[in-house]
Amino acid sequence: MKTTILFGIAILCPLAALTAQEIKPFDAKPGLWESTMTMEISGMPAMPAMPQLTPEQLAKMPPAARQQMESMMNSRAGAPRTITSKSCTTKEEINKGLAFSDKNQANCTRKIVSSSSSKMEMHVECAPDKTNMTVVSDITVERLDAEHVKVSGASKSTGTGAGNGAARTMDMKFTVASKWLSADCGDVKPAGEK
Repeated sequence: MKTTILFGIAILCPLAALTAQEIKPFDAKPGLWESTMTMEISGMPAMPAMPQLTPEQLAKMPPAARQQMESMMNSRAGAPRTITSKSCTTKEEINKGLAFSDKNQANCTRKIVSSSSSKMEMHVECAPDKTNMTVVSDITVERLDAEHVKVSGASKSTGTGAGNGAARTMDMKFTVASKWLSADCGDVKPAGEK
C-alpha cells in the first residue's frame, strides 16, 4: 500500500523545473483546497495476506481508522483507491504552476504539451529511484472555475520494484477533484513550510 501511495504522489509532482514562459497561471483562488484522488492500478504485486475484519470489528474502530482499513481492504481486492487530502495553496504557487501538485521529484523530467489559463497538459518521465521503476505519465489539469480544478491522467511503470527483483509493469489511471474551501488555511501550511 505504501508503494501505491508513493507512486500516486510521484506522478503528481510539481512543475518547478519548468520556466515561467511555459506555464500560463490558472485563474484559481489561493487558500485551503481539498483534493480527492481516485486511482485504479493494474499489475500491482500481490500483497501479503491480511486478516479480514468482520463488520462488527470495523464498527468498533474510530471512524478515521475504519475508513483507512476499509480503503486498504478494498484496494487489495482490485477496487479503485481513493485518497483525500487538504493543502494550502498560495497565489505564488498558482502563478508558477505549482498548485494542485505534490512534492518535487528530482528524478523526473516534465514537458508542457499545452498550457492556457484553464487547461494544462503535460508529459512526465521519472527515472528509477529507490522503487527501481521507470514511470511515464500523461496528465491533464483543468480549471472548471476559480474554486474547482480537475486532474486526470494515466501512468505506466516498468522495472523490478523494491520487492524480489522480478520485472513487472503497472498501469494506473487516476483522477483528482480539487475544490477551494476557504481563503484561510487554518492549521494547514503551504508546501515547504512547517
